[in-house]
Amino acid sequence: WMKFADIFYFSTLDNSDTEKERKNKMKLEREKKLKQHKQETQLKREKAGKLRDFKQYMFGEHICRVNILKKDRYYDLPLDTSSATPYSNMRKSLGTLCIEEAGCGLTRIEGQQLEGELIPKICVVPANKVRAGQVTTRTELLNSNSPGKIYSGKDDSAISAAIKVGSILVGAGAITMYGIPLLSYIARLVIPK
Repeated sequence: WMKFADIFYFSTLDNSDTEKERKNKMKLEREKKLKQHKQETQLKREKAGKLRDFKQYMFGEHICRVNILKKDRYYDLPLDTSSATPYSNMRKSLGTLCIEEAGCGLTRIEGQQLEGELIPKICVVPANKVRAGQVTTRTELLNSNSPGKIYSGKDDSAISAAIKVGSILVGAGAITMYGIPLLSYIARLVIPK
C-alpha cells in the first residue's frame, strides 16, 4: 500500500521541478501564508486597541463590566424566604400587544457597544422588532377573537400577497362581468314594468 501512496504522491508533483525548486516553492507559500496571518492578527489587535481607546474616550469613568451571560459556573443558593409562582400568559387584545411591543412608555438607555470602522459610534438597537407584513411578533398572546389572530404563525411573502390580491381582483372582475348583468336580468323578470 505504500507503493500506491508513493505513486499517488509523485503523480501530483511536476516532473520538471527538482527537489530544491519544490522546497523553495513550498517555503515561499508558507512565508506568504505566515505574512498574511501576521497582517490579519495585527489588524485585529489594532482594531481592538482602537475600540478600547474609543470606549475610554466616550464613556470614561462610566465604563462597567457586563456580567457573563453563561452563569453555569456560578451557583446560586436560594434564600429560605424566596418563592416561585408559575408564569401565566394573559391573553391580550391586538392594540394592547402592539403598544406593549412598540415599547410605549419605556425609555431605552443605550449600552456601551460600539460599531463602525473609522469612527466607532454607539450601536442603536431598534425598539420595535416586528418585521414588515407582520402584525406582532408574539401572536400566541392574542385573544382568540382578536383580528390579529388570523395571521398567527403566518409570514406572508410578497409572492403570496400578490397572489391573494390578484385573486381578489379576478373575483371582483368576474362578479362585475357576470353577476351584475345576471342580477339586472333577474330584477327585470321579478319587477314588472
